[in-house]
Formats: sequence, C-alpha cells, structure tokens
Amino acid sequence: MTQIILDGIPLPEVSNGKYAAWEELLSVQVEMISARMVTEIRGKVWKATWSYDYLDNDMTSRILAVLRSGKPFVASVLPDNGGKMISSIFLVESLTRPTFLCSDNGAPIWHGLAFTIREVNPHD
Repeated sequence: MTQIILDGIPLPEVSNGKYAAWEELLSVQVEMISARMVTEIRGKVWKATWSYDYLDNDMTSRILAVLRSGKPFVASVLPDNGGKMISSIFLVESLTRPTFLCSDNGAPIWHGLAFTIREVNPHD
C-alpha cells in the first residue's frame, strides 16, 4: 500500500510505527495586556513522518534530493483516518540523515533515513 509520495516518488511501504500522517491544529497562544491568555486558531495542517532502515543508493539519492532542496514540494500522504490520500504542498520540518550501512556489490546501502514534513498552508 502506498503511504507517501514525495514529488512523484512513491516511497517504500513501512510498518511497525515507522509511518504516520495526521492533521494538526495550527495555533498560537498570546498573552494579552490584562495577563489573560488567548489561543488564536489559524487552521489545520497535515503532517507526516516516515523512516526506513535499509535503502539502496538510488532511492536514497532521489528522496534526499527532494528533502534537501529547501523548496516546497508536492506530496501525497495517507492520513490516519484511513481515507484516500491527501495531496498538498509540504516543507521539511526535520530530517535524520542516513548513515552508511554496508556495500552490496560496490553500491552503498543506507540506514536510518527519517523525516517529518508539514503542509505549507493551513486548510479548514
């Protein structure tokens, strides 16, 4: 089952808690002059996390090219309500760099790539 597509690249399916996508409330707490606290709700954003243990060099390079570009990108994520995939514009919120695991016939195998992405613009 496809869980996440980054800029047209379907990522390998993961299990055991290595993928999640949820809708999060985007809000700011503000302290007023009267010392009262108020919460300003700005909307909701989609967030997703994904991690993988063993990736070949080609797939690792393609994923990192998108994540390290510093630019917004189109992604589709499978939300936690199990419905259809949600497509939007996302940015990288965090990135755990992969480490070299081993060599397979002279080609590197990478370990431990993980990231969190967040929708750029809030939605209702």
